[in-house]
Amino acid sequence: WLKFSLHRRADATRNRHSTFPEMRVAGSFVATAVASSSASAETANPIRRVVSLLQSMQVKIEAEGEKQDKLFAKFQCYCESNSAKLSDSIAAAKSQIEALGSDIESATEDRKQTVADLQSAKDDRESANKSIEDATQQRKKENTAFEKSSSDLKTNIAALSKAIPAIENNMVAFLQSEGSALKKAVEAAPEVSDYDKSSVESYLQSLSGSESGYTPQSGEIVGILKQMHETMEKELAEITKTEGEALTDFNEMVASQNKAIQAATDTIEEKTEQSGALAVQIVQLKNERDDADDQLKADTGYSAQLDKDCTQQTAEYAQVKQTRADELLAIADTIKILNDDDVLDLFKKAIPSLLQVRSSTKDMAKKALKFVRSSGPGSPRLDLIALALQGKNVNFDKVLKMVDQMIDTLKKEQTDDDAKQTYCKKEFDTTEDEAKEIKHHQEHLDQTNAELQAAIKDAQERIATLTSGIKDLDKSVAEATETRKEEHDSYIKATAQDQAAVQILEFAKNRLQKFYNPKLHKEGPKRELSEEEKMYSAYGGDLGTTPAPGGLAGTGVSVSMIQVSSLVTGRDEPPPAPKMGGYKKQQGGGVLGMIDRLVNDLKTEMNENKLEENDAQQDYEQLMKDSADKRAADSKAISEAESVLAEAQSDLSANKDDLRANAKKSKQNHEYNQDLHKTCDFLLDNYDARKKARTDELEGLDKAKAILSGADFSLIQTTGRKGSRFLA
Repeated sequence: WLKFSLHRRADATRNRHSTFPEMRVAGSFVATAVASSSASAETANPIRRVVSLLQSMQVKIEAEGEKQDKLFAKFQCYCESNSAKLSDSIAAAKSQIEALGSDIESATEDRKQTVADLQSAKDDRESANKSIEDATQQRKKENTAFEKSSSDLKTNIAALSKAIPAIENNMVAFLQSEGSALKKAVEAAPEVSDYDKSSVESYLQSLSGSESGYTPQSGEIVGILKQMHETMEKELAEITKTEGEALTDFNEMVASQNKAIQAATDTIEEKTEQSGALAVQIVQLKNERDDADDQLKADTGYSAQLDKDCTQQTAEYAQVKQTRADELLAIADTIKILNDDDVLDLFKKAIPSLLQVRSSTKDMAKKALKFVRSSGPGSPRLDLIALALQGKNVNFDKVLKMVDQMIDTLKKEQTDDDAKQTYCKKEFDTTEDEAKEIKHHQEHLDQTNAELQAAIKDAQERIATLTSGIKDLDKSVAEATETRKEEHDSYIKATAQDQAAVQILEFAKNRLQKFYNPKLHKEGPKRELSEEEKMYSAYGGDLGTTPAPGGLAGTGVSVSMIQVSSLVTGRDEPPPAPKMGGYKKQQGGGVLGMIDRLVNDLKTEMNENKLEENDAQQDYEQLMKDSADKRAADSKAISEAESVLAEAQSDLSANKDDLRANAKKSKQNHEYNQDLHKTCDFLLDNYDARKKARTDELEGLDKAKAILSGADFSLIQTTGRKGSRFLA
């Protein structure tokens, strides 16, 4: 707005100087001079009136110059401070762009190297796999060849091993049946001479009776075969050793290549992660560089525009100051001329002739002056025209020209005021709408902020509650597991005791049955003999008596889980011997019945315990299943709550950024509104008055122009020779 004010003042100064080239004076300075001299307009000395008017103009021009100097000083401060800030910002942006460029180049080179290392690791792994594959195929071929050679050698060695003792023992039949195998072994021998081979073949043919002529002796053949046997065994040992060494080398190579593959795989994983991180870093650095470049362009453009505006305004203000100085100099020179004593004497003699103009011209000027004064009292621009109409030698053409220029100026000013009024109203409406929108958005952001904080609190409380519930659930499960274990151990112990008791009762019952009911007696299981015992017994050995069964009371029943202690009581003296007589069996049915009832009671108790154990186990398994389901559901709920919490925290952070941005926007809106009030309040408050004043001025000017336009200039004459010199 300082810039706008300077523009307006500079434009006003230029318009003032271009509109009134003859006077070189601003219309605003005339009002005071006219007002101070209007009371004595008819009686005061005209020259003195002109001097007083010029002095008033001089004072006002100087005052206005001081105001403009202060405004321009503020404008210069604005230019200097903003230029310095922009220079610092541009230098910082250039430095940042340079640093980011170096970082991008470094990160790009690092990524290229990382990609190259990654590809190298992949090539190394592929090469290692290929080496293992090739070595495996080669190993298979070598092993196949070894197996074939080994098999052939073993077959031949076996044939030789059988043939040598057969020849030594003269086992002709064996040699005739195994001759083909021996012949193959001889033919396959690599280091046997053809003569030896021929000798062995001749010997074998002699055994079949088909050979005539010389037949080698068996001793010679045995020597040849033993030599062949020894040679083949050495060859078998050598290829076996070679195969073992090859297998060892292969295993070592595979182990080494596997280590290389693992190392390459680790490198691939590391370099892949590093490459991805570098790619993300490069994108981020480029985005930062683009942002810094955009900021640099914006600051550079604004700095150039600021320098241009400041330079232009400085040049224009220098012209304004020069024009003002020229005006003050012209006024000072004029005052000096008019105050000269010789000039005053001249005017005293010349003034009477200036008043000899026809009354018709004066009447027209007075009428026009009346309309001018009545249309805009106190208007500096109309006062200037009024001053022109009050002169003795009125030039109506010049006055009409001044009136036309004044009318154009008034119309232009009214057009500017109309445009500015429209602009101000529109801007006020826009600013008010933006303020309402900002306020509404602020309320929405505040509500969202409260909702997000409540959601975060709820999520945290829910997570804490679920976590505590899981801990309590785990504790309950552990306690239930311990209780179930104790109950199961108790069940096992009780069942073992009951089963032992049943077995003892059945053993006792069987023992009674042997005496009272032999038909119902069940013999004990026979002794299981081992293989050694069976062979020993088969060859007449005596195994001895079957050892007595162990366990409780010799029943063979034992309960390893409990310790049963027996009470040893003292014995009384034996009773006297009974009288001999016939023996009568007791009735054993009652005892057997009692034993059966005890067995049934124990079995019933065991069945009940088993049912209770099954029910307890089912309840425990159901509890474990329900607990696992609940724990999984709670864990899932915690994960979901943590996801909700993370999302809410992220939204809250974004919402806070929006709050700060909205607050900044609100501040900017408020500052713009304040600036708008500073610029527009005066115009809007005084718009109607200014418009009415201009309308009155235009009406007065139109009437004055009509009067002046209707004047008959041919009737204007002077009454003396001196007067003719002052007429236009």
